[in-house]
Amino acid sequence: MSSLGLPRAEQKPTSLVSRAYDAIKHRIFTVVYAPGAYLNEVAVSRELEIGRTPVHHALHRLAKEGLVDVIPRKGIIVRPVSLDEVANIIEARLVNEAYCASLAARRVTRADLEEPKLILGKAQSAIDAGEGVEELMQLDQSFHRWMAKISGNPVLAEFLSNLQDRAARFWFLSLSDGHHSQQVQHEHFDLLQAIASKDEAQAADKARAHIDSFRNTILRVL
Repeated sequence: MSSLGLPRAEQKPTSLVSRAYDAIKHRIFTVVYAPGAYLNEVAVSRELEIGRTPVHHALHRLAKEGLVDVIPRKGIIVRPVSLDEVANIIEARLVNEAYCASLAARRVTRADLEEPKLILGKAQSAIDAGEGVEELMQLDQSFHRWMAKISGNPVLAEFLSNLQDRAARFWFLSLSDGHHSQQVQHEHFDLLQAIASKDEAQAADKARAHIDSFRNTILRVL
Protein backbone atom coordinates (compact mmCIF):
# COMPACT_ATOMS: atom_id res chain seq x y z
CA MET A 1 0.00 0.00 0.00
CA SER A 2 1.12 3.55 -0.65
CA SER A 3 1.02 6.46 1.80
CA LEU A 4 -2.30 7.42 0.19
CA GLY A 5 -3.78 4.06 1.02
CA LEU A 6 -3.98 2.90 -2.61
CA PRO A 7 -2.43 -0.31 -3.88
CA ARG A 8 0.73 0.36 -5.87
CA ALA A 9 -0.77 -1.45 -8.85
CA GLU A 10 -3.48 1.24 -9.01
CA GLN A 11 -0.93 4.05 -8.99
CA LYS A 12 1.50 2.57 -11.53
CA PRO A 13 -0.45 3.38 -14.75
CA THR A 14 -0.76 7.05 -13.81
CA SER A 15 2.94 7.16 -12.96
CA LEU A 16 3.86 5.59 -16.30
CA VAL A 17 1.63 7.98 -18.25
CA SER A 18 3.29 10.90 -16.47
CA ARG A 19 6.74 9.54 -17.25
CA ALA A 20 5.85 9.05 -20.90
CA TYR A 21 4.25 12.49 -21.09
CA ASP A 22 7.28 14.24 -19.57
CA ALA A 23 9.75 12.33 -21.75
CA ILE A 24 7.89 12.94 -25.01
CA LYS A 25 7.25 16.59 -24.21
CA HIS A 26 10.93 17.09 -23.41
CA ARG A 27 11.90 15.59 -26.76
CA ILE A 28 9.45 17.90 -28.54
CA PHE A 29 10.73 20.95 -26.66
CA THR A 30 14.34 20.20 -27.52
CA VAL A 31 13.47 19.30 -31.14
CA VAL A 32 14.67 15.71 -30.76
CA TYR A 33 11.23 14.98 -32.15
CA ALA A 34 11.37 17.53 -34.95
CA PRO A 35 8.41 19.61 -36.12
CA GLY A 36 6.45 17.60 -38.66
CA ALA A 37 7.92 14.26 -37.57
CA TYR A 38 5.60 11.24 -37.37
CA LEU A 39 5.58 9.44 -34.03
CA ASN A 40 4.97 5.72 -33.99
CA GLU A 41 3.56 4.55 -30.66
CA VAL A 42 5.43 1.24 -30.82
CA ALA A 43 8.75 2.92 -31.63
CA VAL A 44 8.28 5.58 -28.93
CA SER A 45 7.33 2.88 -26.43
CA ARG A 46 10.53 0.96 -27.19
CA GLU A 47 12.67 4.09 -27.01
CA LEU A 48 11.25 5.14 -23.63
CA GLU A 49 11.04 1.55 -22.34
CA ILE A 50 7.46 2.28 -21.30
CA GLY A 51 4.40 0.27 -22.34
CA ARG A 52 2.39 1.27 -25.37
CA THR A 53 -0.79 2.09 -23.41
CA PRO A 54 0.84 4.81 -21.26
CA VAL A 55 2.52 6.20 -24.38
CA HIS A 56 -0.84 6.26 -26.17
CA HIS A 57 -2.47 8.22 -23.32
CA ALA A 58 0.51 10.59 -23.08
CA LEU A 59 0.38 11.38 -26.79
CA HIS A 60 -3.33 12.13 -26.65
CA ARG A 61 -2.74 14.42 -23.68
CA LEU A 62 -0.09 16.25 -25.70
CA ALA A 63 -2.57 16.51 -28.58
CA LYS A 64 -5.02 18.33 -26.30
CA GLU A 65 -2.22 20.77 -25.45
CA GLY A 66 -1.50 21.46 -29.12
CA LEU A 67 1.97 19.89 -29.25
CA VAL A 68 1.07 16.98 -31.51
CA ASP A 69 -1.72 16.35 -34.01
CA VAL A 70 -3.63 13.11 -34.37
CA ILE A 71 -4.15 12.53 -38.10
CA PRO A 72 -6.86 9.97 -38.94
CA ARG A 73 -5.48 6.90 -40.75
CA LYS A 74 -1.98 8.40 -40.66
CA GLY A 75 -0.97 8.52 -37.03
CA ILE A 76 0.50 11.17 -34.77
CA ILE A 77 2.64 14.02 -35.99
CA VAL A 78 4.61 16.61 -34.05
CA ARG A 79 2.84 19.86 -34.82
CA PRO A 80 4.79 21.53 -37.65
CA VAL A 81 6.34 24.95 -37.21
CA SER A 82 3.79 27.54 -38.21
CA LEU A 83 4.41 31.28 -38.40
CA ASP A 84 0.70 31.74 -37.73
CA GLU A 85 0.99 29.76 -34.51
CA VAL A 86 4.06 31.75 -33.46
CA ALA A 87 2.18 35.00 -34.13
CA ASN A 88 -0.86 33.81 -32.17
CA ILE A 89 1.24 32.74 -29.19
CA ILE A 90 3.09 36.06 -29.20
CA GLU A 91 -0.18 38.03 -29.33
CA ALA A 92 -1.54 36.09 -26.37
CA ARG A 93 1.69 36.53 -24.41
CA LEU A 94 1.88 40.27 -25.07
CA VAL A 95 -1.47 40.78 -23.39
CA ASN A 96 -1.39 38.17 -20.63
CA GLU A 97 2.28 38.09 -19.69
CA ALA A 98 2.48 41.87 -19.51
CA TYR A 99 -0.50 41.85 -17.14
CA CYS A 100 1.11 39.03 -15.16
CA ALA A 101 4.28 41.13 -14.77
CA SER A 102 2.26 44.08 -13.49
CA LEU A 103 0.50 41.85 -10.95
CA ALA A 104 3.85 40.42 -9.86
CA ALA A 105 5.16 43.96 -9.31
CA ARG A 106 2.07 44.76 -7.23
CA ARG A 107 2.29 41.67 -5.03
CA VAL A 108 5.98 40.80 -4.79
CA THR A 109 7.67 40.76 -1.38
CA ARG A 110 11.34 41.07 -0.55
CA ALA A 111 11.49 37.36 0.32
CA ASP A 112 10.08 36.49 -3.11
CA LEU A 113 13.12 37.99 -4.83
CA GLU A 114 15.62 35.38 -3.66
CA GLU A 115 14.40 32.71 -6.10
CA PRO A 116 14.74 34.73 -9.34
CA LYS A 117 18.14 36.05 -8.28
CA LEU A 118 19.29 32.45 -7.91
CA ILE A 119 17.80 31.54 -11.30
CA LEU A 120 19.50 34.43 -13.07
CA GLY A 121 22.78 33.65 -11.31
CA LYS A 122 22.66 30.07 -12.58
CA ALA A 123 21.76 31.31 -16.06
CA GLN A 124 24.75 33.66 -16.18
CA SER A 125 27.06 30.89 -15.00
CA ALA A 126 25.68 28.63 -17.74
CA ILE A 127 26.23 31.34 -20.37
CA ASP A 128 29.77 32.02 -19.17
CA ALA A 129 30.55 28.30 -19.20
CA GLY A 130 29.14 27.90 -22.69
CA GLU A 131 26.65 25.30 -21.52
CA GLY A 132 23.94 23.94 -23.79
CA VAL A 133 20.69 25.53 -24.84
CA GLU A 134 18.67 22.97 -22.90
CA GLU A 135 19.97 24.21 -19.54
CA LEU A 136 19.24 27.83 -20.46
CA MET A 137 15.75 26.99 -21.66
CA GLN A 138 14.94 25.26 -18.37
CA LEU A 139 16.17 28.28 -16.41
CA ASP A 140 14.17 30.59 -18.65
CA GLN A 141 11.04 28.56 -17.91
CA SER A 142 11.83 28.67 -14.20
CA PHE A 143 12.03 32.46 -14.30
CA HIS A 144 8.68 32.79 -16.07
CA ARG A 145 7.03 30.27 -13.73
CA TRP A 146 8.28 32.31 -10.78
CA MET A 147 6.73 35.48 -12.19
CA ALA A 148 3.43 33.71 -12.83
CA LYS A 149 3.42 32.33 -9.30
CA ILE A 150 4.14 35.74 -7.75
CA SER A 151 1.26 37.28 -9.73
CA GLY A 152 -1.03 35.57 -7.24
CA ASN A 153 -3.48 34.47 -9.94
CA PRO A 154 -3.38 30.68 -10.36
CA VAL A 155 -5.76 30.75 -13.35
CA LEU A 156 -3.47 33.17 -15.18
CA ALA A 157 -0.43 31.13 -14.15
CA GLU A 158 -1.94 27.94 -15.60
CA PHE A 159 -2.83 29.72 -18.85
CA LEU A 160 0.67 31.14 -19.19
CA SER A 161 2.20 27.74 -18.42
CA ASN A 162 0.34 26.32 -21.42
CA LEU A 163 1.57 29.19 -23.61
CA GLN A 164 5.12 28.62 -22.41
CA ASP A 165 4.85 24.93 -23.28
CA ARG A 166 3.56 25.68 -26.76
CA ALA A 167 6.34 28.22 -27.30
CA ALA A 168 9.15 26.14 -25.78
CA ARG A 169 10.47 24.57 -28.96
CA PHE A 170 10.47 27.98 -30.68
CA TRP A 171 12.33 29.33 -27.65
CA PHE A 172 14.82 26.47 -27.96
CA LEU A 173 15.48 27.48 -31.57
CA SER A 174 15.82 31.16 -30.65
CA LEU A 175 18.31 30.39 -27.88
CA SER A 176 20.37 28.50 -30.45
CA ASP A 177 21.06 31.89 -32.02
CA GLY A 178 24.56 32.80 -30.85
CA HIS A 179 24.05 36.08 -28.96
CA HIS A 180 20.44 35.70 -27.96
CA SER A 181 21.04 33.95 -24.63
CA GLN A 182 22.92 36.94 -23.19
CA GLN A 183 20.25 39.28 -24.54
CA VAL A 184 17.58 37.21 -22.79
CA GLN A 185 19.59 37.41 -19.58
CA HIS A 186 19.65 41.23 -19.76
CA GLU A 187 15.93 41.34 -20.47
CA HIS A 188 15.15 39.09 -17.51
CA PHE A 189 17.32 41.24 -15.28
CA ASP A 190 15.52 44.42 -16.41
CA LEU A 191 12.15 42.76 -15.86
CA LEU A 192 13.15 41.59 -12.39
CA GLN A 193 14.34 45.09 -11.48
CA ALA A 194 10.98 46.55 -12.51
CA ILE A 195 9.11 43.94 -10.47
CA ALA A 196 11.40 44.43 -7.46
CA SER A 197 10.76 48.20 -7.68
CA LYS A 198 7.01 47.48 -7.61
CA ASP A 199 6.62 49.57 -10.75
CA GLU A 200 3.62 47.93 -12.41
CA ALA A 201 3.71 49.96 -15.63
CA GLN A 202 7.43 49.46 -16.16
CA ALA A 203 7.15 45.74 -15.41
CA ALA A 204 4.47 45.40 -18.09
CA ASP A 205 6.63 47.40 -20.54
CA LYS A 206 9.69 45.23 -19.86
CA ALA A 207 7.63 42.07 -20.35
CA ARG A 208 6.35 43.35 -23.69
CA ALA A 209 9.89 44.30 -24.76
CA HIS A 210 11.09 40.82 -23.82
CA ILE A 211 8.37 39.18 -25.92
CA ASP A 212 9.02 41.53 -28.86
CA SER A 213 12.69 40.53 -28.69
CA PHE A 214 11.66 36.88 -28.87
CA ARG A 215 9.47 37.62 -31.88
CA ASN A 216 12.32 39.34 -33.74
CA THR A 217 14.72 36.51 -33.04
CA ILE A 218 12.41 33.61 -33.83
CA LEU A 219 11.33 35.17 -37.12
CA ARG A 220 14.99 35.46 -38.07
CA VAL A 221 15.77 31.89 -37.04
CA LEU A 222 12.74 30.37 -38.74
